Amino acid sequence: MSIRCLLTLFSLVALCHSLHPSVLYRPSIPEAARKLSGSALTAYVNQNQQLWKAETSRLTFEERKARVKDIRFVRSNDEVVTNSDHTLVDIPATFDARERWPECTQIGVVRDQSDCGSAAHLVAVEIASDRTCISSNGTFNWPLSAEDPLSCCIGLLSICGDGWGCDGSWPKDILEWWKTHGLCTGGNYDDQFGCKPYSIYPCDKKYANGTTSRPCPGYHTPTCEEHCTSNNTWPIEYKKDKHFGKSHYTIGKKMTDIQKEIMTNGPVIASFLIYDDFWDYKTGIYVHTAGDEEGGMDTKIIGWGVDNGVPYWICVHQWGTDFGENGYVRILRGVNEVNIEHQVLAALPDLEKHN
Repeated sequence: MSIRCLLTLFSLVALCHSLHPSVLYRPSIPEAARKLSGSALTAYVNQNQQLWKAETSRLTFEERKARVKDIRFVRSNDEVVTNSDHTLVDIPATFDARERWPECTQIGVVRDQSDCGSAAHLVAVEIASDRTCISSNGTFNWPLSAEDPLSCCIGLLSICGDGWGCDGSWPKDILEWWKTHGLCTGGNYDDQFGCKPYSIYPCDKKYANGTTSRPCPGYHTPTCEEHCTSNNTWPIEYKKDKHFGKSHYTIGKKMTDIQKEIMTNGPVIASFLIYDDFWDYKTGIYVHTAGDEEGGMDTKIIGWGVDNGVPYWICVHQWGTDFGENGYVRILRGVNEVNIEHQVLAALPDLEKHN
């Protein structure tokens, strides 16, 4: 064997050792598989990989499009702020923010964006709630309102710029709204908790007992109201119910950067690409296997783990508890699967302005 061949062989071996083991679980996707949909897509996914189970989604094409956002809200050129100030060094094989901060019960709550492209709003207020609780050592443990920025932070002259409510937005803009305008309290539609709970009811759901919820009529962005809307039962006035953020920043794209940030300060926001097969996710570790790209989506990463040697992120999704693993999704970790590690955001609360 020539010296050139030996050098090439050594280079390939070195490359294989440098790659994260997750690459072994990413299937190649033939062009024909990218064009599949419906039951044919579901069957293909279940036959061509063993990491997750697919179940054909009940949502129509129109209902899916209402939930995703334009791809421009995912691919960003934001300057990355590394977390070099973190004092934690040792990264465990598994981590769950729910177990690390059990007093902050909002960390594990699953919200439902319903027939509206409001995932950015939901995940932004979720980490605002989580991190305010963590920073306050559990003295604040209420959900903050997604309805507030969804209905009021719209228009070209607003902080949210080209974000238009249910048509989608940048998570960073919602975090900026938290910093400058504050967020009042407000939970899910079903619990009607807080000053401005979510006003868009869950729809087109199929529950374990076989029943289904109301169909989706096609929602539009709610009207901005600068007062509490929870049937006038919330005892705190809207302007006095505001809670503020101090800063928001982009995390480095390395897996360890993301892990250190979660361990230090709490859950983070991840924007990712959504493909046709993601709608069929039922259980397991998701890896894109078939179907076309449909747009962008946001989710909240609260930790990570390993299942039979396969590393994954633990994500709290915004499609209600009937989706995935009771509202949770596990996504392949370490190889930027569906762009999950490309644009990760975090924020810190301003407890000095905390009402």
